[in-house]
Amino acid sequence: MLVNYLIKAPNENVDALSKQMHTRSELKRQHHAAFQYRLKRFAATKVGLTSAFLAGAAVQAGKGETSFVRKYGWLVRLFA
Repeated sequence: MLVNYLIKAPNENVDALSKQMHTRSELKRQHHAAFQYRLKRFAATKVGLTSAFLAGAAVQAGKGETSFVRKYGWLVRLFA
């Protein structure tokens, strides 16, 4: 009875707490991984939108009549 009270009961509490801590750290890891994935997707979307906008600007620059736009149109195409 004394062994149960002094050794086994506290050990069960420690096991339960360590299981809770492992569960909590795993949830934090999963949340962090999901957040990083969303950031990468958002960055890729922003890059895609920027690239499409610059490509459209390059096409319009090629059609324009002003010499300034024609002069620097290659720079816009470079970024597209």
